[in-house]
Parts: sequence; C-alpha cells; structure tokens
Amino acid sequence: MIRPAVVGWREWVGLPEIQRAPVLAKIDTGAWSNTLHAADIEIIESVPESRIRFKLEEKGKWFERPIDKWRRIRDTGGHETLRPVIRTTIEIASRDFDVEMCLADRSQLKHRMILGRNFLRLGFIVNPSRQCIHTMIRSDERIEMGSME
Repeated sequence: MIRPAVVGWREWVGLPEIQRAPVLAKIDTGAWSNTLHAADIEIIESVPESRIRFKLEEKGKWFERPIDKWRRIRDTGGHETLRPVIRTTIEIASRDFDVEMCLADRSQLKHRMILGRNFLRLGFIVNPSRQCIHTMIRSDERIEMGSME
C-alpha cells in the first residue's frame, strides 16, 4: 500500500496529454469532481463517439478529445449545469492518475483547475495551512496509480 501524499490547499498539477506547463490547481474538498478551465468549447456529434474541441486559453491552441460522459454539477449557489467529461492523465505529488475531468469556462475564477474529493480520496491528505508543497518540476520517479472511476 502506498502512503497518502500530503498536499496543500493548492498545488502544481501536470497535464501531460494536454499541455507542457503545469497548472496551479485548487484542492477543493467541497467539490465532488475535478474541473478544468476550457474556452471556446465546441461539441462535435459523431459516430461512434462524440468529441469536444476546446482551448485552455483564449488565444491558445485547439485540443480535441472524446467525451467520456456528461455530469450534472451544482455550484455553490445551487444552480445545476450539465458538463462534458473527458479522461486524461494528471501528475501530482510524483504520482500519475487517469482521471475524469469536467470542462467548464472558469475564466472569471482565480483557479483554472479544481481537484475534488472524489479524486482526493485516492490517497491524499490536505493541509490547508500549506500551498505548493510539491514542485512544479516533474520528477523522474513516478508512481502510476491507475484510473479513477
């Protein structure tokens, strides 16, 4: 069994399948799911799978991924929205995870990524008095943690 990793209230997270530079993510025990900022979202309906096109920045490059599913999300104000979910790899605390990631426009919010408690239960302890405990530089020694359902 692998010991839980202690993380701060925000941490650097790698998205190797999407971009080179790490993203500063808020560790949010109040949120259930993970969310990544996406701009200019376009849904491409096709057979056998629907796909999504998006940018991480307004003038950034386009990414296209299969839509894994749709998830109903309720914000802190109680408003419900339906968000597309993709699967991707994230790197945090020298560990790699295959995760579900909701896409939403977070351009008006401070953090472009949220890691929710469904992910955190895979082996993290949150220290709310710390931030950026783990370096933004990818370590050579990686632990592949598998997929998150």
